[in-house]
Amino acid sequence: MRQFTVEEVERAFLMRKDEAHAKDLQALVRTNLNLIGLSRQDFIDILRDLEPHLPDIEEEFIWLNFLQDLWENSYFEARLFALELMFAKSELIDAHLWGMLDHWSNGVDNWVLSDWLGHLRAIAIRKADSLITRMTPWLTSSDPWRRRSTIVSLLYIDPETLQQELLIEPHEVFAFIEPAIEDENQAVRMALAWLFRQIQQRSPETLIGYLRKNKDRISPDIIKALQKPKSQTKQSFNVLTQ
Repeated sequence: MRQFTVEEVERAFLMRKDEAHAKDLQALVRTNLNLIGLSRQDFIDILRDLEPHLPDIEEEFIWLNFLQDLWENSYFEARLFALELMFAKSELIDAHLWGMLDHWSNGVDNWVLSDWLGHLRAIAIRKADSLITRMTPWLTSSDPWRRRSTIVSLLYIDPETLQQELLIEPHEVFAFIEPAIEDENQAVRMALAWLFRQIQQRSPETLIGYLRKNKDRISPDIIKALQKPKSQTKQSFNVLTQ
């Protein structure tokens, strides 16, 4: 069966261009990448048209070339599409793809792609938990998006059920994020708040004890974010939803 090319995917994107929505997306994402203004429904429709032409999962080389070409595209939506496709085809993600995800992290300039890379890394870590140690130096990286993505990587999201699971115990999370606990970057602090919320849902007393112990080190905006209703927090999974 004939396979789609990245150029055809881009044409399918551009046929649905919405400048008003692109403006709204730019206000939300704040990226230097080009924006087309796709909605979540646009993504679903394009994927439905594309699916019969996707390679078999066994054709890993073809898959990875296709995803790499999408990632090298100058449109935000093309890169997001690559990440969402990889998430949907999670069988592809293992320790062998760690270097690819690491390379893609270079130059990321927004929270959405940063978080999606974190979600994909979490899948690899769940299959090979020793990978988590490779991220330790990233918490002191000069790149705030790499630091944020590292924090997001500590929570696994099941591609089929979307059920969430901490990859390590709360006390191990606290030890791991120690280099970032006083991070001055807002995006990193909000990732910490998001992670703390996950712990709060599972072990509230553990989190309360940690916050009390570190009350002089935890930024007030992290505490404020923890007090927000969950519905008011931004999530990479619904960035295109309107």
